Amino acid sequence: MVANWDEWIKETNPQPDATDVPVDTLVSIIFHQDINRHTLNTRNILILDGSHGGTLISNRFLYRYDSDLKTLFIYLKDDADRFKPNNKIEIIVTGRISNYKNVKMGIPFHLIFTTR
Repeated sequence: MVANWDEWIKETNPQPDATDVPVDTLVSIIFHQDINRHTLNTRNILILDGSHGGTLISNRFLYRYDSDLKTLFIYLKDDADRFKPNNKIEIIVTGRISNYKNVKMGIPFHLIFTTR
C-alpha cells in the first residue's frame, strides 16, 4: 500500500510555494516518523535550480538528519553556491526514502519556493 506523503512529512522550512525566501535560508524537512538516515542522500533527495532550466544541483548540498527532532537539514557545502535572488528552487523527496523499519514512502513530495 502506498502512503500519502503527508503521512510522512509534517512540516518544511520554507513552506511549499513560499516566495521572498532569503537566499541563506536553512532548508529543513520535519517528518512524522523516524527516517532511515541512509536513504536521505542525493539519489533520493533531488534539488533543482529553476533559474537554469531545472538543472540538478543536489551535489552542492549536504544532508544532516537529527533523529531526535525527526528533521532533515539541507545545507550548502560551499557558501559560494548560495541560491541567487529570484531563483525558483524545487526539492523532490523521492518515494525511495524509508522509515527506520525500512518501509518506503512510495510517493514523492515536491517542495518549491522562490528566493528574494
